Amino acid sequence: MVSTNLTFQPLYEGKLPLSLWVTILAIFSAVGIVLRQLTIPTFSPFVTITPGFAMPLLVGLVLGPLGGILCGAFVGISGAFWEPILIPLVGNVALGLSTGIPTYYRQKLNNVSWIILCIFSAIVIGGFLPTFSIEILILGIPLYIAALTAIIDAVQAGIWVIVALFLTQGLIEPILFRYRRMNRKLERIIMAAFRCNIISFVSFKKREWRKNSISC
Repeated sequence: MVSTNLTFQPLYEGKLPLSLWVTILAIFSAVGIVLRQLTIPTFSPFVTITPGFAMPLLVGLVLGPLGGILCGAFVGISGAFWEPILIPLVGNVALGLSTGIPTYYRQKLNNVSWIILCIFSAIVIGGFLPTFSIEILILGIPLYIAALTAIIDAVQAGIWVIVALFLTQGLIEPILFRYRRMNRKLERIIMAAFRCNIISFVSFKKREWRKNSISC
């Protein structure tokens, strides 16, 4: 049964334990912060080419909307030390959300539809719209320049979401499935041992009661 919990919605069936959820978020956020420092300047001071795009997209795919938003916020704040705060912060949060929302509704989609929706959402919601909106509405950048820089971010988002999808389905998802199966086996062993102990205890008490009854 696929979890319908928005907060801890993972990519695979079932719900991730909170400790594992937080661990995945922390690891990928840390990697994203490091990657965000690797930048190639463009003609615009507000837009850089960076592999840091990949981590919020990846976390959105694995942990769902909340994970994507939190990872995007951590990565965006790290980028805001070197760039105007709004574009890296809002942009990275939008990246995490752009894959997190399709992942939350994945159980209602087939795999191909989910992949197409993730790519489209990453390009438009994660890449183009945040940059274009902030440059037009807040920074007052001319329309054609804002559109051109937003296209750069859209192309980046499209490339990195494909990388994130490959990593998710080829590496992360199989590991989580294996973890889930091991967890279920462990739960069954513990429950079986618990039942055996209860049965043994009840049998022992019955024998003890019978002995006491005979002696009386």
